[in-house]
Amino acid sequence: ISRYENTIAGQFFGHAHAEELKVFYDEVDTQRPVSMAYIGPSLTTYSYLNPGYRVYTIDGDYQGSSFWTLDYHTVIMNLTASNKNNQTIFLKEYDARDAYQMKNLFPNDWHDLIQRLKNDIDGPLMGLVYQFYTKSYANGTECDHNCRRGLLCDFISARSEDPHACDSLPPFN
Repeated sequence: ISRYENTIAGQFFGHAHAEELKVFYDEVDTQRPVSMAYIGPSLTTYSYLNPGYRVYTIDGDYQGSSFWTLDYHTVIMNLTASNKNNQTIFLKEYDARDAYQMKNLFPNDWHDLIQRLKNDIDGPLMGLVYQFYTKSYANGTECDHNCRRGLLCDFISARSEDPHACDSLPPFN
């Protein structure tokens, strides 16, 4: 990824059940983010997760466009409400930039978010990240310190061969 970072504007995958992110870091300077993988949620029902899908806003198809991801929003189907009312209820869950208080969605911006989350791993923003991870099935309080650390580790360990990717995170309790 590092070799082609000026060409690869983003990596997009789907059907991970949960809503996931992966920040790719440079192989030499492991603190320099170079790319993002967006792993969208699935519409498949799954234990303790609502179905959902994601809509991306990409810098358009025009001369000189960057094709960077400008924003995205996630739409979910609330299973509890849908079953209770005997109708499918889709609702917009969140916009990434607004929810995470990010100026842009460049790799550096995601790295900055990771730093904020690391510095307040037990705080409300990390709870919100977990809520969105489950597509609002859980409210975030169900994810304790160790759960939150594991989730953050997943976000920054895009290169599975790096055994030290998560060393900078707060320790497990």
